[in-house]
Amino acid sequence: MKVQFSNLYSVINNIDLFICSSGFETRSKSFPLALDVDRVKNGFIFHIDENYTVSYENLKELENRMPYLKTIQHPKNNPLETYDIILEKLTGFYKDQNPHEKLNIIIDITTFTREVLLILLKALNNEWYLNRSNIQLVYTPAENYPCEWLTRGIRYIRSIFGYSGMILPSKKLMLVILNGFENERTEEIINSFEPNAILLGRPSYEESINEQLSNRGKANFDEIKQKYQSNIIGEFEFSCMEIEKTIKVVENLIKTHGEEYNIILSPLNNKISTIAVAFVALKNENIQICYASANQYNINEYSTPSDYFLFFDMNSFLT
Repeated sequence: MKVQFSNLYSVINNIDLFICSSGFETRSKSFPLALDVDRVKNGFIFHIDENYTVSYENLKELENRMPYLKTIQHPKNNPLETYDIILEKLTGFYKDQNPHEKLNIIIDITTFTREVLLILLKALNNEWYLNRSNIQLVYTPAENYPCEWLTRGIRYIRSIFGYSGMILPSKKLMLVILNGFENERTEEIINSFEPNAILLGRPSYEESINEQLSNRGKANFDEIKQKYQSNIIGEFEFSCMEIEKTIKVVENLIKTHGEEYNIILSPLNNKISTIAVAFVALKNENIQICYASANQYNINEYSTPSDYFLFFDMNSFLT
């Protein structure tokens, strides 16, 4: 559901728990600063240790405006410890609530890293949480990425904790890539896994955030397609606006190729398509999701926020 900034309170009631992440982007503050603090009872803001200075500045701004926020620091490169921290905080929160009341929870997914976001979804994929909650996901799209590059260098490539899949030696390896704006990440993942086959995807024109981003994504797609054409056995289009549409696309690819190949999913576009991949994998334990961590982000001119938010009902995808 697309909601303009001016209509925000037509879709938001009181919030029992608000979850967000600090970050270096202005977008990390767009939704939290739009909230009416009197409507929010509790809040968690996740903050990565050893982060950029501007991330700390954004964190302090949110803490000062939203006194109910509890800052949860977690390590940059220790997914197991991060999962344990998330689980501890969620369990503590739910234990303090009335077990007979349905909780309203909103998660701003905008500036979580892909890895931490998927670990959070893994933790929440529990009947004890889902049955007691109405969980909404909210995302502030980037209207533009004005910089020439978003990230530089790759620190590591690995499967995401909780999404390691089941790799059988009797099957060949297929990499399913939802390509985005960071071709260095795409190339490093391909070179690392050396797959037998690649399915390369890009957002459809109709399901892109806007025309400018669609054209930029198409140029990156064509570059990867040209470089790895001998390994690419198929192409597909997905949505950057609707989780359900991308879920259906990815599920159809798995249904078509899953008997022959071990499938590794690589979500390299926006958080909407990334979450769709996560929901597919949470319902199919054979599927692996991989992640490439960047060494450096272009923090000075990374993104320009849109003037609207996208809302999704998480329960509808996991129950």
